[in-house]
Amino acid sequence: MATIARSLASSVTWIRDKSLPSSNIPLVVSLTKMTLIVDQFPVTIHKGTFVLTGANKCQRILATSVICHLLVVLKWVLDPWFSRVNRSSPVWKLVFMYYFATLFGAIVIFIAHITLLKEETVYLLNSAMQVERASQAKGTNIVHRFYFVFIVLSKMAVIFMPMTCFTFGLLRPCMPPTWTSVIYLTCESWDDHGNTGFMFRIWGAILLYYLSLSVVATGVFAITIVLIYPNEVKLILLEAMLRDLSIEGRHVAPRLYTYRTLQMLTDMHNTVFGYLIMSILIGAITVCESFALYTIITSTSEVPIPVIILFSTVAVDLLIVIVGPFKMMANPLVKSIELLEALQWMNGSGWIRRFVRSCPPSKMTLAQKSRLQSSAESSRFLDKVFHSVVKIFFQASALLRGLEHTFAPNFDHFSVIQIQQG
Repeated sequence: MATIARSLASSVTWIRDKSLPSSNIPLVVSLTKMTLIVDQFPVTIHKGTFVLTGANKCQRILATSVICHLLVVLKWVLDPWFSRVNRSSPVWKLVFMYYFATLFGAIVIFIAHITLLKEETVYLLNSAMQVERASQAKGTNIVHRFYFVFIVLSKMAVIFMPMTCFTFGLLRPCMPPTWTSVIYLTCESWDDHGNTGFMFRIWGAILLYYLSLSVVATGVFAITIVLIYPNEVKLILLEAMLRDLSIEGRHVAPRLYTYRTLQMLTDMHNTVFGYLIMSILIGAITVCESFALYTIITSTSEVPIPVIILFSTVAVDLLIVIVGPFKMMANPLVKSIELLEALQWMNGSGWIRRFVRSCPPSKMTLAQKSRLQSSAESSRFLDKVFHSVVKIFFQASALLRGLEHTFAPNFDHFSVIQIQQG
């Protein structure tokens, strides 16, 4: 039995080693080409290197598309308050509209953030790739399975999510945020077709497909490439240093030079992804996940099937983001503390011990503050991200439950007052 177990274990290890690539760089390059196909950022990749590009028509078209669809959402949200007709709606429709308003607002902020920090973003990504190539030249070939799987899931999201939205726009031309829902149609409800032909509906579905592709590609690029890939490179450096330290023992000096490289990569990462954009990212993901789960759990019997399919896909994708990358971001802090503690126990010269004591752990800091102050205030920032997300999720769910009980009666009362005044 022991022989069979060893043979099975060796077979699993062989399959794992053969299935995983030897480097993260080909994965990052292929996913970047896929996510930047709509050219939404002044950044592109050429021959395996990130380069800057100027403003182009695609960015203006995307901005116009996002703003137009956002106006469609805002029109539906504000229309009942300015109309004299009683249009009381179920809560899931309000949740549906607030979901898109939150999503579009977050995407606009991310595009503006990356555009303003385009030089820093390019420098960060190129530095991360250069550090990984240097590690490979020294014989360190580390590719974590969770990052490989997450890249595969990201590619699937870029492919299938826009197809879902295209079908949504084709089957429900009267349902926001499809732009055809605000054109003069005989729409009696969101499930109506507005007496439109196939060719007319397909134009609205194509615009919704382009918008959803841009939104998903922007989110994937911001999270999988800009946020997680430098974190993955930091983990590679830390694991290589811990491995070499256990093998070489007293030869500490080379590890110190490598740790300085880790510090510079961490500082660049903190410059691009500071506290403000991290807060927006966490808040947007939490709110959108809460909206999706609330609709699926409480309103399945009322919600049309296309909306159920859309929210089910969103709920699964965002749940993976919450339980995956958010917890991954704390791994460099844990590994760097382990490495610094190991270095402090090594017998070395006085300057080496003083150097080790001066090295802070690798972590995301509250940007725009001094290193000492940010180290004191944010030492547990990403350690508690996952718990904060869960806490905010339950608070948002409770708020939505309260909205269901209180908003609809007040909305009907407001509509009746408007009719009486009319």
